[in-house]
Amino acid sequence: MSAIPEPELARPWRPEDGPRPVVWTWPPGDRPALKVWSSGRWRYAPVMARQDWADGTVRYQVEVDLRGDTRMSSRTYQWPQPGLRVAHRSGSKPSKDAGGQGGEFPRPPRYRAGTARD
Repeated sequence: MSAIPEPELARPWRPEDGPRPVVWTWPPGDRPALKVWSSGRWRYAPVMARQDWADGTVRYQVEVDLRGDTRMSSRTYQWPQPGLRVAHRSGSKPSKDAGGQGGEFPRPPRYRAGTARD
């Protein structure tokens, strides 16, 4: 039996926590990853987002197969914890704008009604 505890889930942000966390994302093809201790094994977990809270804590939202049955789950963990390790870092700079009106991801072209999309 391992002495490593499974990591505890982080609770969501609430208005009484102060300002909203700053959220960072990476390009899907170059995301960092953590290892999450679950069911007696280290599970690979690509990072979907990092949250920097106003109180100085950091949380990572990851995709992880917690049981090894290929069912992926989204989980958020406060960093650091004994049941979390760095799997690898990203070679890309994170962005605060991804998914918004700016960011590092290209926008699809705009088309006028009645024109071909080819």
